[in-house]
Amino acid sequence: MSHLQELNLSLIGPHAWLLAVPALLFGFYLVAWLRIGPEAAPSPLVVAYEPPDGLSPAAVRYVAVGTTDGRSFAAVLAQLAVRGCIRVEPANGKYKLSRLMSDASTNDSLAPEEKRVLRILFSDGPEIELSSAMDERNTGQNSMYVAAIHDELNKQVSGKYLNRHGGVIAVAIFATFALSFILAATTSRRDTFDSLFFTMWILFAGLLIGMLFELSFVPMCRAAVRGGKGWKTIASGLAPLLIFGAAIVFLLTKLAESASLAFALMLPAMILVNLGWAPFLKRKSALGRKVSDQIAGFRKYLQEVEQDRLDRVKPAQQASADLDHLLPYAIALEVKEDWGDSLAQTFAASTVMVEG
Repeated sequence: MSHLQELNLSLIGPHAWLLAVPALLFGFYLVAWLRIGPEAAPSPLVVAYEPPDGLSPAAVRYVAVGTTDGRSFAAVLAQLAVRGCIRVEPANGKYKLSRLMSDASTNDSLAPEEKRVLRILFSDGPEIELSSAMDERNTGQNSMYVAAIHDELNKQVSGKYLNRHGGVIAVAIFATFALSFILAATTSRRDTFDSLFFTMWILFAGLLIGMLFELSFVPMCRAAVRGGKGWKTIASGLAPLLIFGAAIVFLLTKLAESASLAFALMLPAMILVNLGWAPFLKRKSALGRKVSDQIAGFRKYLQEVEQDRLDRVKPAQQASADLDHLLPYAIALEVKEDWGDSLAQTFAASTVMVEG
């Protein structure tokens, strides 16, 4: 062993072997990935002039990207506006929603998630104001709408179009917590309770923050780059995550003192392995692949044929009958158009993205 290797081991301490545990977790994911096999390749792109039959804008987004988020919520609001159920009026970075009188047949024809959001939105009156402010009230309120949409979509499409192999991920997460608790107890040099508490907090907060960053802020940054706006909203949403990140770093230093440096390094490595591997286990079913190909062709049509017309849509200035029925789908599929991008960015930072 070289002098440099001996020096590194002496700095890490007698528990350097703990650094092999994340490698074992990585191996578990690798074996699972190999057993799952590759996903079917997309078919040659064929332009489609309408969305797949029976899929609402939010459902189209769910199948296309596998998530429910602030843009899904924006697409639902746009669909409700198009159908004449609500009026949407932007004002100073906020949105005022007003309930309109729509006939029974229109209400019956809404998708389940649209009916549920409509019911929740106006449970306290005929008007409501939505904001992107990152205070507890707005974050909780907007995330509640996203959760309601996701719940309804799960009932319709869960396992039908997409398989995330959640059982593999659940086993890996359980093993991460179980092994970490056992190792925290056996390597603790001081108060074992403190080591266990720090371990639980770091794993829980680290996985949660990592998921939020991976599933919400990365797509938001892509949208901001594409649309050239929304960076202020992203910055306001990123601040709380940085605070939690700093808290995790502080607890890791305490854990290095109470247990060992090797154990403190092992925990973030385990978190990164779980976060890094989970997206690679996602596979579309045969039906999901077919529908995704149709959605890709429809998105191509929106981009190349309908783009200019959609950019001229101003829901606050037009009657519902004049709104383009393709607008909610353009929002859901991230086809650049000013009103939808603005609406989606308003809710993006203050909602929690949910994976199917």
